[in-house]
Amino acid sequence: MNTSSHRVTIASHFGQTGRDTSVELNGLLARSNVLELVPHLGSAGRLVSAPVAHALTATFDHDLGDSILWAWRTHRDLQEAASATLTGTGPPEYVTLADHEISSVHHPEVDVIVDGQAPYTITFDLTVLFTLESVLLTVQRGLLIGLSPGACSVEVSLGAHGFDFRRSARYALQELVTLHTGLRLLPASAYAELPV
Repeated sequence: MNTSSHRVTIASHFGQTGRDTSVELNGLLARSNVLELVPHLGSAGRLVSAPVAHALTATFDHDLGDSILWAWRTHRDLQEAASATLTGTGPPEYVTLADHEISSVHHPEVDVIVDGQAPYTITFDLTVLFTLESVLLTVQRGLLIGLSPGACSVEVSLGAHGFDFRRSARYALQELVTLHTGLRLLPASAYAELPV
């Protein structure tokens, strides 16, 4: 959804230190010995931390702002404002969302094969928690077209087998959410019925 040239992704959020995210995760996994705790890996877990970190990092190219926009698309007040303004004949509607939280939970999996044995799947728990200040949103022609300046705290946590790594940061909301020509808040069929 967010097509700006500067995207804040899960990977860039983790890589705030300026280090390559894969290298940083490799170091964290190696120091935590979490892979040695995985059944069937044992001491071989030390040897697979780099490929596991690389595979995990590949799944982290998700725009953080997309989760915020997805949650807002399902918000009842925004959907009502979209319906009320869909024809484009009236003024825009303004919707205030009080301070709120949005969470997004994922379970990336990495398959590990050691010595030609059957693959073992390591499932990680990835949670992204957004804490947003009150924001005023503008809806017109059924589209979310504007948002007031605001701030958003983001905490990303990654865990598996007792390993838990968290990274927090605060962003200007406009760093995470780019609307461009507007975000549809209703099903595509609602827009298809509009006169051209």
